[in-house]
Amino acid sequence: MKNSRYLALLVVVLLLALIGTSVQAQAPIRVALVMPSSITDISWSQSIYEGLVRVQQELGGASALEIAYTEGMFDVTAASQALRDYAEQGFDIVVAHGAQYGTSLFELAGDYPETSFAWGTATDTGADRGFNNIFAYEAAAQEGGYVNGVMAGLLTESNVIGIVGPVPAGDAILYINGFQQGVYAANPDAQVLLAYTGSFGDTAAAAEVAQTQISAGADVLTGTAQQVVGAIDAIQAAGGLWFGTQADQSPNWPDTVVASQVYDWAPMFRDMIAQRQNGVLGGIVYRLTLENGGQFFAYGNFELPAEVRAAADQAIADIEAGVVYPLAFMPSEIFRVAVVMPSAITDLAWSQAIYTGLTNIQRQLGGTDALEIAYTEGMFDVTAAAGAMRDYAEQGYDLVIAHGTQYGTSLFELAPDYPETSFAWGTATDTGADLGLTNVFAYEAAAQEGGYVNGVMAGLLTQSGTIGVVGPVPAGDALLYINGFQQGVAASNASANVVIAYTGSFGDTALAAETAQTQISAGADVLTGSAQQVVGAIDAIQAAGGYWFGTQSDQSVNWPETVVASQVFNWAPTIGQMIDNILSGTLGGEAYTITLANGGLRIIYGGVDVPADVVAAADAAIAGIIDGSITVARELPGQ
Repeated sequence: MKNSRYLALLVVVLLLALIGTSVQAQAPIRVALVMPSSITDISWSQSIYEGLVRVQQELGGASALEIAYTEGMFDVTAASQALRDYAEQGFDIVVAHGAQYGTSLFELAGDYPETSFAWGTATDTGADRGFNNIFAYEAAAQEGGYVNGVMAGLLTESNVIGIVGPVPAGDAILYINGFQQGVYAANPDAQVLLAYTGSFGDTAAAAEVAQTQISAGADVLTGTAQQVVGAIDAIQAAGGLWFGTQADQSPNWPDTVVASQVYDWAPMFRDMIAQRQNGVLGGIVYRLTLENGGQFFAYGNFELPAEVRAAADQAIADIEAGVVYPLAFMPSEIFRVAVVMPSAITDLAWSQAIYTGLTNIQRQLGGTDALEIAYTEGMFDVTAAAGAMRDYAEQGYDLVIAHGTQYGTSLFELAPDYPETSFAWGTATDTGADLGLTNVFAYEAAAQEGGYVNGVMAGLLTQSGTIGVVGPVPAGDALLYINGFQQGVAASNASANVVIAYTGSFGDTALAAETAQTQISAGADVLTGSAQQVVGAIDAIQAAGGYWFGTQSDQSVNWPETVVASQVFNWAPTIGQMIDNILSGTLGGEAYTITLANGGLRIIYGGVDVPADVVAAADAAIAGIIDGSITVARELPGQ
């Protein structure tokens, strides 16, 4: 799931397998780099230089791509002059490799309209000021930081981990934020010591900070920028472990550096060159991620336990799939979230799903010291729910979530009274923008997708040919799920009879049990349903020896031999994105939809021994929905 900070940007996806903007054989192209440190710094500057050299080699050498560079440019004024000199000499692309050079670059770009400029880490191409010759780039370093943090959290023996930061800015702060979240996700009991040297290049200061952390018990360290040489030497002398970023740091310390998050800038340069040859001089923002191959991992000689490597691989896969969302920001003070829900946090359905998402983010951020969660459950009375929401806003909560479509009217009446408070509600897509509101988020689940997958399996598993659906009210995600389920059954077993009945209630478990029993008596051997009422229905089908398919939360926990699979709503990434937006100053205005493609919807299997062909059919359905070859309608004819 993508952070809304980038929705307004033209982001080029650097899929390594699909770098199709091929560089044409034309006159030699000239690229100049201005960097704050050395091309052998084993970090920031080395990574971009090596990326450009790889492109030069691909194109045939210096005769096709001329590279010039100026290193060690800590003086911004001197760097500005170097940038101007390269532009004056007619270089095609001039790269200011440091956010500190941004002001100088924008002063230069207007003087050389035929020269392409690039800078990072940044997302500003100057388009709002009329520039069309500036590229920007950044690394989503929090992603690789998270993966390194997971490994660090599992490897520490002292439960103390140190971070040697340079300056809390740019990709350094992103990496550090992600690293902390990975540590806490893997090891909530770990203590993370964070200190900034105030310098990108002071290796002695980095060594001193590292030694202080080692003396405090740290046996695993990480850090960023060219200063880290001193810190790695210190942890190596202490017999500890190091996790690197930006470039592969294991060649110099093969037995100390466990892994490095490595930036691959080559695809970016390939595209910049191709864009320029096609007449596009700027206006594109590049972002290196795990998914697009702009970040990858290099491992040292340390004998990494298999379970730790597996955890790292899973973290990478989860980030790429959107199942895990490493936040770009960490709260500087306790972030307070309140949620008002129609049912209990243990309802195995709607309310439990959002509460689980909140607790997952809480753990990821470091526990109750970072994220406070308050909740009011059982709010079937809309008036009482409105009072609870107002109370939370009055108490100064940062984010107040109204977890139910029925609360929408109250929320829109409330939001204008608390313009500094962010509100969220769902399932919905209306953020109140047409009412002038800027502090409301909305969210919904494309529940028809997982409904389709469950329906495919149900159609293949039924022996009687009759399948029952115990619906609550034909609205919201419940209706979407049921619509998708019917389509899935029809796709796998066109002759099956799907019997649908609505109880008219979200929480009446007795009525759901009665409805289920009626369907079972009519021959149904497979059932499904939605909302917190389903407890009664699952008990009924379990007693009859049939199968159940769940949605919203994993219902196999209580009925492992009855629940074949559950479509689980993974709200954690959505909540994480909301928090990121709020911490960056955007209090609302975005609508989120969780899907199979973005990791917000997941199919979780229970303890039923599902035949391989049924699982294969489910996997094919998931793949088809994600790649677009299967379209699941939100509405059915006549609705």
